[in-house]
Amino acid sequence: MKLNSFIIFMLGFMFSLGVNSCSLTGDDQENTELVKLRVNHFQQTAIGLLPTLVLLVQEGDEVDSSEWQFFYDTIEGFNYQPGFVYNLKVKKETLENPPQDGSSIKYTLMNISSKDKVPDGESFDIRLKWGGENFVNGTGTTELTLLQEYKINCADLCEELMQELENSEEVTGSFSHEENKKLKLISIQ
Repeated sequence: MKLNSFIIFMLGFMFSLGVNSCSLTGDDQENTELVKLRVNHFQQTAIGLLPTLVLLVQEGDEVDSSEWQFFYDTIEGFNYQPGFVYNLKVKKETLENPPQDGSSIKYTLMNISSKDKVPDGESFDIRLKWGGENFVNGTGTTELTLLQEYKINCADLCEELMQELENSEEVTGSFSHEENKKLKLISIQ
């Protein structure tokens, strides 16, 4: 009789552990969802706490639209490489106690559905000066960088770029990708 009671107790105990183990993993179903995320082939300048470069993304139903949103967060496990458009599946988790200076949402890469290289020479615009911030580092006589993350190959446009950055409120450059995180300046607007 004691053996049967012990077996029933142990089965009940193991069952309760199994039921409660989902909450021990930290994945609260109410705070977590899987979403599709498309990441553009270039980053854009933005102002958070400091001037920064952000990913441009489309999420969920916005994928394949012409609209791109600034993405200030990071995607855990994702290693972004410029020059490629990515289609991702990510876990989007709302944090119950987010850091004061951080996002209330945590993104974790689940898988990369596709990674497509953009055609050579494809142009795109990056804002180089706006909102009172100049995002270009260096001078016309030294190597120019975009927030010290991308080298700018300005060739014969270096002097014009430096004048525009000094004299204009807003400056946008049209670029194409080069190897090794280098951007080729095509024109200035």
